[in-house]
Amino acid sequence: MAQETENKANVKKGDTKIGAVIILIISAIVFLPAGGAAVYQGLFNHNKAPSFGSYDGKKVTYEPGSLMYVAASNIAQSYQRMGYQLNENSYYYIFNNAFQQTLRSMAFNGAVKKSGYVVPEDAVNREILPYFSDENGKFSPRLYNQADTSTITNLRENSEQSLLYSRYTSDIFGSDSARLAFRGNSLYGLKSTDKETSFIAELQVEQRAFNLVSFNTDDFPTKEAAAYAQDNSALFQTFNVSLISVDDESSAKAILKQLKANEITFEDAVSEKSQKYYTSSEGKITSSYRYQVEDILKNHSDLESIEALADGELSSVIQTSHGYSIFRKDGPITDADFTSEAVRKDVLSYMKSHEMGYIENFYKDLASQFVSFANTNGFNRACTEFSLTKVNVDAFPLNYGNAGFYSSVASVSELSDLSTNKEALKAAFSLAKDAVSEPLVMGKNIVVLQCTGIQNADAAESASVSSGIASTDQTSAGNTFMASPKVVDNFMSTYFSTFMK
Repeated sequence: MAQETENKANVKKGDTKIGAVIILIISAIVFLPAGGAAVYQGLFNHNKAPSFGSYDGKKVTYEPGSLMYVAASNIAQSYQRMGYQLNENSYYYIFNNAFQQTLRSMAFNGAVKKSGYVVPEDAVNREILPYFSDENGKFSPRLYNQADTSTITNLRENSEQSLLYSRYTSDIFGSDSARLAFRGNSLYGLKSTDKETSFIAELQVEQRAFNLVSFNTDDFPTKEAAAYAQDNSALFQTFNVSLISVDDESSAKAILKQLKANEITFEDAVSEKSQKYYTSSEGKITSSYRYQVEDILKNHSDLESIEALADGELSSVIQTSHGYSIFRKDGPITDADFTSEAVRKDVLSYMKSHEMGYIENFYKDLASQFVSFANTNGFNRACTEFSLTKVNVDAFPLNYGNAGFYSSVASVSELSDLSTNKEALKAAFSLAKDAVSEPLVMGKNIVVLQCTGIQNADAAESASVSSGIASTDQTSAGNTFMASPKVVDNFMSTYFSTFMK
């Protein structure tokens, strides 16, 4: 699974546009046979077609004639028509989208059939006519008569599946078809009123620009870490211990009994019986600071019994995070040398994993000093006084979550988390012109903003907003559907075990 996750991450590193492009191909057309070559044709030489999951107990397989086969082939063709190359990055998105579309088709078609709806023969006829048209776009009886029976049967079956799928999506989400509209409004599906569209379009009108400075918590000084360490020196005392670790308590007790009876040496027990979860091959603990030893103990109170051991003495069997262990004290506990650069780096590493709040407070205090100075002497003088580089942030609207209906929040790296930080957005958009914010925690950065201007932009286009609303409805429905207990999603493991060999 670790390898699969790494592979998936590598796929996503390629072309980040791929997912956005492919996910737009959500119409029923992906299930109509387009005559394209199969993707990964070599798979059909296998004895068993790969199964990516199931819906309501029915498997989704990739093999000639299957819905997923047709969907993958057609999505791949659409992808190429848009000018993209087929490669490892695109294959992942093509198959993932084809899998999800197939699941939806199985669910949607089943729901429509259950309602009693039957696709009219005339509708199927109209659907397949374009496949037998001449160069002028007219139906050609000659082309139809030349087609073999199996081709026509397959085409009619897939067209019926497509119409069932369209019936469901039109009823639930509406349709752009003029046949299914009245006075420009969809007759069926989810509705978006003109007032809602207008309200969303107006949200991007008011925009604000800022000056920005930031304090990066990654730059926390080692000398400050050393000061913290002096006040918490016990955490960094070094334990001189060895241990034997095994998976079950009964085995650990048996080993301890052998050790006490001198039937086996500690070194032999390490070599022959220990799993070495926390040690070198010789049994010496590899993470020996007090806090590290405490972290591996299931019950932290057991640290006192280890600390109380005499040199050379064995502990009782102690439960650790992995299995059970027998500790041996090899020498005295020693204090850390905080003048050592290596120790200071260890302290800093500890603070970043255990005391991030302490580091944030250090920079929040420093940022508060900056704010106080800026309010008295001006933002630019404060930047000079604190040796900080000012960043100019172009105007952007208030857009929580960077919804696709209108312009997004500024793409400045220091504000990468702003679009989902409610408190920071509220603080930023509550500032009057030239006002300076209090320190804002933004991921690894402590940020201070100064509002440099409030301006009005054009409202978003209504058509774009309406399209965004429809896309959001589809995406939300898709996410909800994939969480259904009827869906079994084995896509990632199947994809990487089958295609990435």
